[in-house]
Amino acid sequence: METLTLPTSPLTMTRTDPFLATAVAIGRLLCRDAIWHGSRCNFLTSTSDPAFTYPRPYFKSLEADFYGGSAGVGFFLGALYDATHDRLVRQTALGTLRNALATARRIPGGAALGFFSGWTGVAFAAIRAGSWLHDDAVTDQGYQLLHEVLTLDPMDLGIDVIDGAAGVIPALIHLERDRPSPALRAFVVRLADGLVSRAEPSAEGCSWNTLPGSGHRHLTGLAHGTSGIANALLDAYALTGTEAYRTTACEGFAYERAFFDSHQQNWPDFRMEQTESGRDGTVTGPACSCAWCHGAPGIALARLHSYELTQDTRLRAEAEAGLQTTVRQTWAQQPNFSLCHGLAGNADVLLEAADVLGQPNYREQAADQGRFGQEHYQKTGLWTNGLYNDYQLPDFMLGLSGIGYFYLRLTDPARYRSVLLLR
Repeated sequence: METLTLPTSPLTMTRTDPFLATAVAIGRLLCRDAIWHGSRCNFLTSTSDPAFTYPRPYFKSLEADFYGGSAGVGFFLGALYDATHDRLVRQTALGTLRNALATARRIPGGAALGFFSGWTGVAFAAIRAGSWLHDDAVTDQGYQLLHEVLTLDPMDLGIDVIDGAAGVIPALIHLERDRPSPALRAFVVRLADGLVSRAEPSAEGCSWNTLPGSGHRHLTGLAHGTSGIANALLDAYALTGTEAYRTTACEGFAYERAFFDSHQQNWPDFRMEQTESGRDGTVTGPACSCAWCHGAPGIALARLHSYELTQDTRLRAEAEAGLQTTVRQTWAQQPNFSLCHGLAGNADVLLEAADVLGQPNYREQAADQGRFGQEHYQKTGLWTNGLYNDYQLPDFMLGLSGIGYFYLRLTDPARYRSVLLLR
């Protein structure tokens, strides 16, 4: 059996860069656990059965998507190969990406468009990782799948960052920069036009119904809420100059601004009906989350990029408020290390803040979180995942691959760019 062997220079780097050493160790776990069939490999993961009042974990093979599937694992391993030039990492990355590409079309139709849930994320992972791996076949298959994305009807599909247009627009713009394409630009316009047409005006601004039938007020936040959609529209405005995109984005930010809770320096999570109470029983404000998906970190991330595009000082002030809330979040409040709703995701936001605002203290605060994660792992032998069980999930947004990628970002955030918001 082939074992993980690192060339001299990367091995030397791990002795002086503990963050790279952690990424390498996580890569070693993934290579060990890959299940091979011919030239493809996949992984087992744990998930929870919602049929039970207290969800019970069960095991399943990874599907193809970026969020929790083989595309995200292949993306991380491709980046790790770029950092270490290890041949077993490359072999496992290619096997994982081949599997993602071979199974992508099994993704259910309603999620097919999405960056995190669907074909766009699989294509993006194959194109980016294929470049790191110097494998033209994987890259070409990624572009073939991307061409199929352009045949989808956006009006029949989702609108948020996870499974819809708001996650796809930034990804397509990124890919179009590398390989200019009138077809990609035209599809971005179709997606943005669809978001504008589905905006619902109100006294507060405009917002989007991303959870039809839920009965909730339209959500704030990045993954499923107004921030993610407004950010995508500003990206489309920067690409095309279409004023309606900018105007609608600003109305979306106004909607969230109307609900900002100054006491908590956060935005309410309308999925939770209860209010936060103090120790004496007094009501302190609406219930708020504090993660990439819902709450201050993700909203701050959207504001950072929107400020970058517009230089609007209100957006910068809102970003800084969200960043301070993010910095205050502790393990006791957010006891997992996932990218989606854990401390690694919150720290990734701080890395972006250091870049956009030119304030290196945010990078050091992100590094502090990285060191905390290492210490916690040394004590427990586990990377606590986004499902809060005792299994080491391989996937990107809830498990090991995303944690490993975060540690790679701590070594070189300019080379290994955030995928929590593509900018």
